[in-house]
Formats: sequence, structure tokens, C-alpha cells
Amino acid sequence: MSESESNLLKSSLISLAATAISLAAGFVSSVIAARLLGPAGSGKVAYALWVATSAATLADMGLPQTLLRNAGTLSGNGEAWKVLVRTALRSFIISLGMVGAAILVFAAITYIQRDARHAWFWIITGLLFVSYAFYVFSTAIARARNRFAETARTTAIGGLLQIPFVFLGAWLFGPTGALIGYIARYLPQALRLRGYIDRDTKSSQQALTPEMHRYGRYIWLSDLIEILVLSRIEFLFLGFFLSPTSIGYFAAGLGLAGLIEQVMLQISPALIVSFTEAHARNDQRMLNAAYSRVIRIVALIMLPISFGGAAIMPDLMPLIFGEAFEPAIPAAATLLAFVWIAGLSVIAWGIIGASGRSILLLRVQIICGVTMILLLTAFVPSMGLEGAALARAAIITLTFILLSLTAWKHVQVSVPVLPLAKTILAAATCAAAAGGCIYALDGVPAIATAIPAGAMAYMLAVRLLRLINSEDVQILMDTAGGRLTDRSRLYTSKLLVFLAPD
Repeated sequence: MSESESNLLKSSLISLAATAISLAAGFVSSVIAARLLGPAGSGKVAYALWVATSAATLADMGLPQTLLRNAGTLSGNGEAWKVLVRTALRSFIISLGMVGAAILVFAAITYIQRDARHAWFWIITGLLFVSYAFYVFSTAIARARNRFAETARTTAIGGLLQIPFVFLGAWLFGPTGALIGYIARYLPQALRLRGYIDRDTKSSQQALTPEMHRYGRYIWLSDLIEILVLSRIEFLFLGFFLSPTSIGYFAAGLGLAGLIEQVMLQISPALIVSFTEAHARNDQRMLNAAYSRVIRIVALIMLPISFGGAAIMPDLMPLIFGEAFEPAIPAAATLLAFVWIAGLSVIAWGIIGASGRSILLLRVQIICGVTMILLLTAFVPSMGLEGAALARAAIITLTFILLSLTAWKHVQVSVPVLPLAKTILAAATCAAAAGGCIYALDGVPAIATAIPAGAMAYMLAVRLLRLINSEDVQILMDTAGGRLTDRSRLYTSKLLVFLAPD
């Protein structure tokens, strides 16, 4: 294994460790909101989160992604990266102020037309926007400089702060109070930004080269389409054609699927940094090897969770969110069954973005964005929640196909089709075993037996289909073994040897 591959896996594992805490905190927070506020109240919180993240994407102008790609090795280890960060921050703050002012104006209009309670909801949403925007900007700088351990710590701290603040806020002040917990989630890393800025360094417009401007512009437009159209635009259609309660149902399903998807989104910065280094060295062999291996390993992890989770959804959804969320079961199962494809799309996205061909990503986003609107217009009025879920599943699949073809054509890397097909078969075995338990039992006993049954069926399928080889075992143990206790390392080694008998 090359040094670059080792660094890629180590950075990914560091991000995953913190992400596990962050995702757990986010999921627990969504459950708290659902239990305390009901479908309508939790739907209002989900809508505010979408507005805040969309506004942050609008305000950042692609600068975080530009810094992620250029503030590391490509900008050198001296003063160049500091000048770049200082220059980008100046433009970022101006744009942030403009969007923030617009949110405050809207809150003032809401106060005049409605009342103070609704105005405060949008004021807190504005604070969430600011907190999230600075979090994204600060995180991009830290990861570009390979400070993955640092961002992991602040991510974990933010996740631990989020739960009590969401609970107290929702309990005392309803949906508006719940948003305070999400503000707390992003503050630890956002406040680290001051440490990345050298006050003695002056900004220079020459630091942002025409190539950086072009890359950032295309990435920005792609991100706008992603966040405004491809991520949560279902909320608009569901709210218009159905009701705010349907947004809460759909948000619950997205929350379960998002646990898996966010894992890959946290890994993606490490992918971009590593792939960018390989591009800079013109190392095509490393690109091919890393791309194929990451897809195989990610598929091995995500597919059984995706398929198995969909199989146990009839008992899992009411157990977690309450009986009031039973109408969300079909949509949630569909979203979870297809989320693994979204995870693999992140890998293709990362390798294309690292090559500097952001215009290609923009083209894919435009095609998928237009198709998404057309599908939602056709499906939601006639099929409701299930129509929105099917539209998303179709777009997830289309995105992966287009990104894979683009990566194959322009970066000369290909998806390992045969290993992926075998992994799908193994995951289907997992889902069948878990689904049998759900069919035979109900409630907690069903889930308690379905999960181990699915896991055992999957491990046997992995062994029989030979989805893991000895090289994979060596790489995983070299990368993660040092972070395990002696007993855990022993059990992990035995499990991997069982799964890879050759």
C-alpha cells in the first residue's frame, strides 16, 4: 500500500470516528424533536435546517471547496496558504453579511405580518445560518491542512453539546428552541477559525488565481443545485401539495437514510485531498487503485446497512419515532434501500472534483436538478410521500451513473462492476434474513433477532463470494489496528481472516 493510500484511509477513519458521534447526536436530536414536537413541529425544524444550509451555500460562493483543494500542498507550506485564506475570508464575510441581512429583513416582515413568535423562529434560523457557514469555512481550511484529528475533536464536542440543547430548547420553546441545539453543534469548529487566520498576513486578490475562481464558481453552482434542488426540495412539494405534517414524515425517513449518507460526506474531504495529491503527481496507477479499493470497501460497509435497514423499517420506524410516524414507513424504506448509491456517488464526485474538472460536476447537477423537479411534479400529487421517495431514488441512481461515466471518460478510472454486483447479492442475503425475522415477529423482539440474523447471513455470503482478500485485511489492520485495544485487535483480526480465507 502506498503512503498516499495509507494517509487516505487514516484520514477517513479519523473523520469516521468523529462522524459516528456527530451522526448519533444528530439522529438522537431528530428523535427528540419528533417525540416532543410531533410530525408537524419536527417538519418545521427540518425546513429551517434546509433554509439555513441553503443560505450558507449561497453565501460561501464555493470558497470552502476552493480552500479545501488549494490551501494544502498545492499552496505550499509557507505563507502562500495564509494569504489565500485571508483573501477568501474577506470575500466570504461580505457575502455572508448580505445573505444574513436578507434573513433579518424577512424576520422583520414576518413580525409585522404575523407575530413575534414567528419572527423569532426566523431570527434563530439566521443565527443557525451564520454558525453553519463559519463551520463549513473553518472545516475546509483545517482539512486542507490535514488537521483531521482537530476537526474530529470539535465535531465530537459539537455533537455532544447538541443533544441537551435540542432537548431543552424543544421542551421549553418548541421548534424555535430546538434550533438552538443545532447552533451549538457547529460552534466549536466555527470558533476555531480565528486560529487559522494570521492577522499579520494581508489579503491579495492575486492569491485567488483565475483557475481557482473558475473551479470555485462551478463547484458553487453545483452545490447550489445540490442543496436547493437535490437535497430537500421535496419539502417544498410536500408542503404545497400535502401538508407540513408530511414534511415531518419525510424528514424522519431522510434522517434514517442520512445516517449512512453523512458518513460518506464526512469521508469526501479526505478523498479530495488524497486524489488531488495523486493528480499533482500524475500518478494514474494510484488513482485507479485508490478509486477501486475505496468503492469496494465502502460498498461492503454501506450495502448491508442500506438493504438490511430497509427490511426492518416496518418495526424500526414506529419504535424510534413513535406510532404517529407509521405513514412514513414505505417512503423511509425506499430512501434507505437506495442510499448506498448516494454514498458511492461521493467517491466519483471526489475524484472528478480533485482533477479540477468542476464544470463536469456542474453539468451532472444541472441534468439531475431538472429531472428531479420534473419527477416530483409528476409523482408527489398522485403518490404523495412514496412519490417523493421514488423520485429521490431515481435521481440518486441517475447521479451515480452520470458521475461514474464522467469519471471513466475524463479521469480514466472505472467502477469495479463485478465485485460491486457480488456485494449487492451478499447484501440482498442480509436483507432476506432480516426481513424473515420481521415477518415472523413484532416490535423489539423482531429487530433484536433481525439484526444479528442479517449480520451472520451477510458474513457468510462475503466469505462464500470472496469479497475480501488478504491484501484488504492487511491494509485495514495496518490502518486501524493501532487504534484498537489488544483484545479488540485480536477479535477483529480473526473476523477478517474468517471473511478472507485465502
